[in-house]
Amino acid sequence: MTKLPFSVLAVLFVGVGVSSCVTTNAEGIKQIQFHGLAVSGERTRIGRDWSLNPDCSMLSLPKVRVLEAPKHGRLEVNSEAVFPTASGFYKKCNVTRVRGTAEYYTSDKGFVGKDRIVTRSSYGDGLVQDVTTNINVVK
Repeated sequence: MTKLPFSVLAVLFVGVGVSSCVTTNAEGIKQIQFHGLAVSGERTRIGRDWSLNPDCSMLSLPKVRVLEAPKHGRLEVNSEAVFPTASGFYKKCNVTRVRGTAEYYTSDKGFVGKDRIVTRSSYGDGLVQDVTTNINVVK
C-alpha cells in the first residue's frame, strides 16, 4: 500500500492544555478553533505547520497568511525547523526536524485579557485550513 503525502497543522501552547473544534465552511475550507494561554508580554509559540512525505522529509513549505491580526499584540510567522506531532503512519516522523512554519504571539506590554488570531494555512497539496486561535493572556 502506498502512503500519500501528509499535511497537518499543529497548534501548541507551552505548558497548557489545548482544546479544539473542527468544522468546514461553505467553500470547503476546514475551520479549526484552538484555545490557549499566553503570559503577558512574553513571546509564545502558538502554532507550527508542516507537510511531510512518507519518508519524513518535507513535502512543501506550508504558507501561513494572517486573516485577522491580534488586537492586543503582534504575530510573527517564521520559516524554521520544527518537530511534527503527527499521528498514525506519520507518527514515526515526530523525532525528525523538518522545515516548517512557526507562529509566535506576543501581547502588548501589560495587556491581560482575551485576544484572537485567524490564519489561513496552505500546504501545496491542496489542503487549506483556517485556524482561529483564541488566546487568554494572563499576568
